[in-house]
Amino acid sequence: MYKYTITESDAKYHVYINMISSNAGHYLSRRPYVINLIKEALTNKPLNGQRVIVEVDMGREIGNTDIVSTQDNDNIYYAKPIKNDTFYRFAKNKYPHPSRKLSIILIKDAEDQYEIVDTWIGPLKPPFPGDTNESSDSKQYWQEHALVHEAQMIQTKTITKICPY
Repeated sequence: MYKYTITESDAKYHVYINMISSNAGHYLSRRPYVINLIKEALTNKPLNGQRVIVEVDMGREIGNTDIVSTQDNDNIYYAKPIKNDTFYRFAKNKYPHPSRKLSIILIKDAEDQYEIVDTWIGPLKPPFPGDTNESSDSKQYWQEHALVHEAQMIQTKTITKICPY
């Protein structure tokens, strides 16, 4: 595994990203400038627990979010992203919009270090229905929100108009 160290906190723990196989690594490969935003957001931020979920208002626009609210008349489809078995919801007629927020999900590893497993520009969102971390509000949230078309590379054979959840 390729570990890219983001920050150290008083030598108590390291924060790193698996740049090859994590959702965070995939996101950062398309938006490398977000690495510096993560460093800024996590500076002097104490991390506690096995799974840490952070949403930081950076105080300025930091980029565009791919998460959009949807209406009944939007052109919606579902598909599985590359290397993923969960269906995501996409909107063909929506576009990214500016955001001040950065979301980061970290998990403590076996060596008591923190791995950033996911990150994105935009507000916190629940996992998609069917994801291993699905929450009680996942289905409701993703019936009212979607990712903009082409936000992810998808498995084209999985595209469907029928909601899989």
